[in-house]
Amino acid sequence: MIEYNGHITVDEYNTLREAVGWGTCGTDKVRMAIERTDFLIVARIDGLAIGMARVIHDGLQALIMDVAVLPEHQGRGIGKYMMTRVMEFIDGLSKGGGIYVNLMSAKGKEGFYGRFGFDFRPDDTRGAGMTQFITRL
Repeated sequence: MIEYNGHITVDEYNTLREAVGWGTCGTDKVRMAIERTDFLIVARIDGLAIGMARVIHDGLQALIMDVAVLPEHQGRGIGKYMMTRVMEFIDGLSKGGGIYVNLMSAKGKEGFYGRFGFDFRPDDTRGAGMTQFITRL
């Protein structure tokens, strides 16, 4: 049976990231990211974290991050369930003027997010989303 909660350890977070091909992050950075998360949902089977999704927001915009499900558990509705809970949380943030919601899809997963109302970019009116990774040693 799949259970859901709002808690994840640094090791669980990195295990999920590694399993979906995103690599791991330093302990302090992960701990900070988890602490600054406004909404977190973690899927578990027998206590083992098999999926996660999180949201950060500033009142005007929300960013959906780290939507990941272990490959051997994909296709079972876990990501759909977590995204439904994510969107319910964000809907609550939209009261009093709305909120702009952002996410970056992994390649090939765009259709999954389209089912939740997300538009593909670029389109006729908006340019492409852009990213930059900065690292200092």
